[in-house]
Amino acid sequence: MTAMSERKSNWIPWVFVGAMGVVVAVNAVMVTYAIKSWSGLAVSKPYERGVAYNEVLQAQHRQDALGWTVKASAEITGADRAGRVLITVRDKDGRPLQGQVIEAELQRPVEVIDDVNLTFTYAGEGRYVAPVTFPKLGQWDLRAAIVHDQDTYQVVERLFVK
Repeated sequence: MTAMSERKSNWIPWVFVGAMGVVVAVNAVMVTYAIKSWSGLAVSKPYERGVAYNEVLQAQHRQDALGWTVKASAEITGADRAGRVLITVRDKDGRPLQGQVIEAELQRPVEVIDDVNLTFTYAGEGRYVAPVTFPKLGQWDLRAAIVHDQDTYQVVERLFVK
């Protein structure tokens, strides 16, 4: 009986060492994935943006004073994920605005892939259209700067393409 309990007690350290080895291996895989994946930064040069935060607030107040209404949408119009992005711009009285220059791009919020630059043309009634071939379906962030005379309106809107 003593020999049997000694054999059983010899297993206990090896089971513990094996279990800890599995834990260490899983943690190593998770740490490697975390280091190589998205950094979590939402803006480039976050320190500089934080230092200039009062300027960011002033720009937001100027934008709010414009009273513009901006709506964006995206849709598939053809095969192979060909589609378009539509932006509608209206002034504070609800009148369509025309003559804006729109600089915009689509960014994928759920994975790191190249941004998609957009070129908009005026389509009447305050509507601007940009043709695009979406690399993937799903969620996209539209980041646009709408410039009219000396005024600039920044837009960040989540679009879902299906």
